[in-house]
Amino acid sequence: MIDKSSVFAQFAELTPDSVSPVKVTVACEVQGDIEATAGEEVVTVLTSPDGVTTPDGRDTFAVNQSQRIP
Repeated sequence: MIDKSSVFAQFAELTPDSVSPVKVTVACEVQGDIEATAGEEVVTVLTSPDGVTTPDGRDTFAVNQSQRIP
């Protein structure tokens, strides 16, 4: 994902000394209902609140419900 480091630094997850890959917390909006896929609850999220995207501009992802922080 690409954005300014200040977006990711709010939880002290990304610093100038970080070695990639780094787990970070990203603000997101839930799009639609939770679906059950192979025994996992999956939800589609949009990472647009902070304008975070992948290098190719993607901002919509399917993630496990357990990965979301309320």
